[in-house]
Amino acid sequence: MGQAAGNSLSVGSVLIDNVKVLSKPKQGSTVITTLKRGDEFPVLSSVSGDSSTAISHSVISGNTLWNISNQYGVSMSELQIANNLSSTELLIGQKLIIPQKYKVYTVIKGDTLWKISKKYGVSINDLTKLNNLRTSNLFIGQKLYIPDYYLQIQLLGGKKGWVKKSHLQQKNQERIVMGWNYNGSSKNYAQQLNHSNLNVVSPRWYTLSNSGNFVSITADTKYLKDAHSKGKKVWPLFGNKFDPVLTNLVLSNSGNRQKLVSALKNSLIQTKSDGINVDFENIDPKNKQDFVLFITELKKALQPHGIKVSVDVTRENSDPFWSGSLDRKKLGEVADYIVMMGYEEHWGGNQITGSVASMPWTKKGVELLMNDVPSHKIVLGVPFYTREWVTNLTTKKVNSIDRTMVEVEKIITSKGLKKVWDQNTQQNYVEYIANGEKHQIWVEDKQSIKLRVNLANQFNLGGAAAWYIGSETPDIWDVYHFNK
Repeated sequence: MGQAAGNSLSVGSVLIDNVKVLSKPKQGSTVITTLKRGDEFPVLSSVSGDSSTAISHSVISGNTLWNISNQYGVSMSELQIANNLSSTELLIGQKLIIPQKYKVYTVIKGDTLWKISKKYGVSINDLTKLNNLRTSNLFIGQKLYIPDYYLQIQLLGGKKGWVKKSHLQQKNQERIVMGWNYNGSSKNYAQQLNHSNLNVVSPRWYTLSNSGNFVSITADTKYLKDAHSKGKKVWPLFGNKFDPVLTNLVLSNSGNRQKLVSALKNSLIQTKSDGINVDFENIDPKNKQDFVLFITELKKALQPHGIKVSVDVTRENSDPFWSGSLDRKKLGEVADYIVMMGYEEHWGGNQITGSVASMPWTKKGVELLMNDVPSHKIVLGVPFYTREWVTNLTTKKVNSIDRTMVEVEKIITSKGLKKVWDQNTQQNYVEYIANGEKHQIWVEDKQSIKLRVNLANQFNLGGAAAWYIGSETPDIWDVYHFNK
């Protein structure tokens, strides 16, 4: 039976090259892909491995030593030795012993089967069967075989596969619950640090510039100290002002990139920041690889100091500047986290009314990104805002007004509106008519945010990031978090 890995995200980092990942453990599995040294993927579940019990294979038509060795992840020579085979010829119905490798544990004072089972993540029943134990009593110096379990991992493109636990090095990864600072005061930002579920904050400290070291810096060390004192990590935001010309000027020149990386590194180290959030938008497609080079160089400079690099990307769409200029796969290989800005499905100024981020649109965006980026590296950006769409019933002209969650609740209350569930967007909806104008709001509230958090859990994402803290209603914090 499978055993859930739990809400704490585990990541398997492969220690050896060319590890074969099996579609199913034990049961005639076929190889679906190959992992390389250093690949990291989330662990979803575990099951008892082949080594938990002695296993044999009955040869069927078409079997060869080669395909049997691939089926069970052992070498042909190991099969020949275990079965005293002098040739590679096989007979239908022939029974072959499948050799297994075991970890050997030496019992020390105070050990119990329960303690050992917990230490190695195996069942007491498997320990008992494998070691032919007739009693639970152990003696110091006793040698015990530890069975090798299979772990199911989440691969790219929504695929899943099984790999032996002995081939992986596991580590726990804390889920990111991030909030961007925007449109507030120092006092507001300080108060926001009291949200217990929040573990990362991103103040707007760095902006691309066309002079000096190509970055304007407005770091607030007092805020950082306050954040650290309340257990929050700080990943300052670095934006490019949505300026493709300035971005090209800086990123296309290796000397300019070097100056920029050096200035950012020095500031982040000096302020004792924990990471950086790079928010470059509206990039000219010709700078697609220049941006990858910049992130690569930034990561190389910051890695020795333990400073995380996160990169914001739009939800995939057809626009060459706002989407096509982002090499999501290469960015995902370099950066620690890729933040998918899961909003702006219907943007301000658009003549087509609609949700800022319907759930089907958001889910499809995550699935597309998972083709290129391991899910544990993806942080889902969620909107703490929406838009009020105002349509002139005579001219049919549409205007929109950005609204915080708080503002929308005031509108609903003051006008006595009733939320109606919109199944297409999977969120609440309100509308009213006044002065010859139709007002429509696809509401972001506790229900919609809970669905987004559930989506992040469903896909084993690295966490969620909110644009922006301070615009939400207080009840959001009941759902905007991941279980430990």
